[in-house]
Amino acid sequence: MKKRYLWLILSGLMIFSLILSSCGGGSAPASTAGEKSSQEQTTGEELTVGLEADIASLDPAFDYDFSTGPVVNNIVESLLMFDDNNQVAPCLAEKWEIPDPQTYIFKIRQGVKFHDGSTMSIDDVIFSLERTRNPDTAAYVGWMLGSVNSIEKVDDSTLKITLKNPDANFLYALATSAGAVISKAYYNQHKENFGKPDGGVIATGPFKYVKWDSGSEIVIEKFSDYWNKANGGPYLDKVIFKILPEATTRIAALQTGEIQAVLMKIPGDQIPIVQKMENVNLTMAEGFAVDAAEFNVQRPPFDNVKLRQAINYAVDKVAVTKTLLGDTAMNAKATAVMPSLWTFGKDQWQAAWDKLPAYEYNLEKAKQLLAESGVKPEDVKGKQIVVDDNPVRLGQALAIQAAAKELGLELEVKKVQPQELNTLTFSAGRDYDIAVQNWSSDFPDPSGNLVPLFHSSNTGDGGANYANYKNPEVDKLLDEQNTLIDNEKRAELLIKAQAIIAEDSPWIVFDYPKLPFVLNKAYTGYKMKPVWFWEAFARNIKKIQ
Repeated sequence: MKKRYLWLILSGLMIFSLILSSCGGGSAPASTAGEKSSQEQTTGEELTVGLEADIASLDPAFDYDFSTGPVVNNIVESLLMFDDNNQVAPCLAEKWEIPDPQTYIFKIRQGVKFHDGSTMSIDDVIFSLERTRNPDTAAYVGWMLGSVNSIEKVDDSTLKITLKNPDANFLYALATSAGAVISKAYYNQHKENFGKPDGGVIATGPFKYVKWDSGSEIVIEKFSDYWNKANGGPYLDKVIFKILPEATTRIAALQTGEIQAVLMKIPGDQIPIVQKMENVNLTMAEGFAVDAAEFNVQRPPFDNVKLRQAINYAVDKVAVTKTLLGDTAMNAKATAVMPSLWTFGKDQWQAAWDKLPAYEYNLEKAKQLLAESGVKPEDVKGKQIVVDDNPVRLGQALAIQAAAKELGLELEVKKVQPQELNTLTFSAGRDYDIAVQNWSSDFPDPSGNLVPLFHSSNTGDGGANYANYKNPEVDKLLDEQNTLIDNEKRAELLIKAQAIIAEDSPWIVFDYPKLPFVLNKAYTGYKMKPVWFWEAFARNIKKIQ
């Protein structure tokens, strides 16, 4: 049965491809032990990085994708940052205290220079935070500061932030681009073109902006007056980001040495090719992402939990993951919280994990649940799985279609453009029956996946509740945990919500993809982390002498 099942998937992929072709269709990272100090490193070195797409902006308020992040976060810094253990650590704020759950006091680092030589002040900090959270800015990351009530200057080095209500994720937000600091004076002089190629950005990061040729490349160079050189780089004189949309082009460029690094954007089918290259190192890190298919649980017949469970059991997710991703993803259970997100209460999460269902492939159980559901083949006929042209997502969609067929159910696979898939899955209308999407937590916290994906408040426009899932008990648990700073209690509430969601089966959870990072063997100094998109990854990279 398993061989037939895999044959159906692979055959479906080949047939679908033929149809499509005919239609055109860190904390500041410490220096690595035993390595030379920054003063001993040679200079004059460059690194060229391959990007899948052009950046959205140089303005950190609009840094919210995997192409923009690697560029912007080498130029701009935030009040806090994430350390190697995925914990918040000092950056432009050197320390903080929390006198009560709604009050945060930050001591702002003194003597930090902007790229234009001016000195960062607390006024720059307040201006930056206020601008990001102002609805008129329409910042992509502005929602992260939604719990802020007021931002006040206590003195020239002390900042007080008062929240409307307790927010367990607030400190995390300040380690992202939502907590980024830019020069107030420079912004006021360049309001019309700030963040654009001709306006750029002035901030405090280890590299400063040089140029951006839209659709081609972005260039940044070492900031010699960077405040934190004692704890690492920058070592490189220049970093060039080349925009290479085609995966095969990026891989070829790695082979020839035209580029020396790629973060994340290496499709599973290209991994074996990269592994055979003699001039690069490929590393894989655990991340916070999850690949899944989401039932629209508000739309019949997928409002029937036994039907959802039946299809879940009918899909051999382990076999699908092995076929499509090989060793580049971890097998999953029925949760969006993977072990790498157990950043607190690990023993609690482990015990809960051991009890969670994985909906292992069991066709007989699937048939039994389908019979109990009362759903007939005619109720499913014509229902669609929407998916884009990503090979992994397309393969997963075809796997669901093949599994449903084993149950006597006919599902259609509808391929749409990536932007259309995003529009469908992030809109309140959610005009689909099943969608194949993925998600990655913005924060190193289990709530970073559970709240956006399963709280009913996120079924509206812009929300990531792809399953259109609404459960008052889950909402109550997720709301309560967010008001606490006691992580043991938070873990208890989040685990309860996770168990309810798993039983409701709004998702078919396929896998937890790993994070590939390719670096030419002539370079060293960076290890991929789950929160790589919020850090200055190039800061500690250097040429091996």
